[in-house]
Amino acid sequence: MKKYLELIYYHTIKKNTIILKKLGRNIDDKKFILFLIFISVLSVIIGYYLNLTLKGIIILTTIYIGAAISLPSILYENKIEKLENNIPQALYIMILTLESGRSINEALDEVVKSNIKEVSNIFRKVLYLMEKQKISFEESMTVVSNLYDSKVLRMLTRIMIENRKYGGDLADSLKILAKTLEDFKLYKRQLLSVTAGGLAVGFIILCGVIPAVAGLLGAYLITISNMLSGMTPLPPVKPEDISRGLEIIQTGTAIIGALFAIPIFGLKIGRMFLISAITMTIGILAYYSILKIAPGFFT
Repeated sequence: MKKYLELIYYHTIKKNTIILKKLGRNIDDKKFILFLIFISVLSVIIGYYLNLTLKGIIILTTIYIGAAISLPSILYENKIEKLENNIPQALYIMILTLESGRSINEALDEVVKSNIKEVSNIFRKVLYLMEKQKISFEESMTVVSNLYDSKVLRMLTRIMIENRKYGGDLADSLKILAKTLEDFKLYKRQLLSVTAGGLAVGFIILCGVIPAVAGLLGAYLITISNMLSGMTPLPPVKPEDISRGLEIIQTGTAIIGALFAIPIFGLKIGRMFLISAITMTIGILAYYSILKIAPGFFT
């Protein structure tokens, strides 16, 4: 039992604080636990204010906590993605420097001077290890690349190290890598552009229009029920009925958010929690806002 608790603690708390330190955020385990407690309390308060059912409050809290736990990993993934997107730009600077007859150290220095986001910091660390710590180029590149969970950076490191070891034209190898990365980036952009239109329309309809229509219908029923109270055999609309409708909207938009995340990011649980939290919040706000505003129009 203790082993499983330690494993859960590592994946929910310890791992996230390590990632946050990589992102430059000095947050320890206690601060992150307090952050999760704050999210939990805030979720319960929101659920109570919106008159959610117990099931709705549990769903709201679970999704918000899941999104909060996943947030550091998502921020780190975005940082690595930005790094990999900027590597081709750095490669072309290195290629021009090498083709002019200058050394690999001077090529790295040119990238540092160009101040390319994320990439310049990496090569600055490599030059520091080589010049200040007197570590070899191969060891410096290996040490720095191991600090980042980037397959592209490791691939670049392997190419540069093997070129130093076995010889060859490094500029040509870097050209091939830069062209491959740009083609992959273009393919990914085209794929997203094809699916983005349909996803956007579906998102607006399922997470905005439908909850708003449900809120409008609920407001209409409440108004009619109040106006014809005791005059018709129709049962009055109770707060429990509105809460049940809000629970359906909440659950539906949360599921839709998780499904929307799959074609965009793949089967990543953290992204699914985050998108679910966003779509669920939009759905709840659309339903609750229309429910409060619309009775004024009917009366």
